[in-house]
Amino acid sequence: LGEPLAAETPADPVVTAFLRRQRRLEEQTRRREAGLAQRLHRFLRKKFYLFRRSALMTCISLRNLALGRPPLQQLAQEVAFANWRGEEEEARREGSGEGGGGGPGGPEL
Repeated sequence: LGEPLAAETPADPVVTAFLRRQRRLEEQTRRREAGLAQRLHRFLRKKFYLFRRSALMTCISLRNLALGRPPLQQLAQEVAFANWRGEEEEARREGSGEGGGGGPGGPEL
């Protein structure tokens, strides 16, 4: 259970789902047991990225209303940039198998 699978071994979907659930439960436990400073930092970080995304999406929308819709490739890059949550979040997502926009340094705009 604790050992990583070999690269050539296909992962069983049931085992993958179980491991993902275990990681999520461990993360929840770690968050509950965190100190006040860590919880405050997490809260402020979440609010910062929420505000950042809201401001960027509003600017994109207003520009689209004023100038028309850009090509889909450009729009996809802009939305990926707006959805970017920082290097910590990106590394955590990649480790859990979730998708994300761009690479470790963030999406290029």
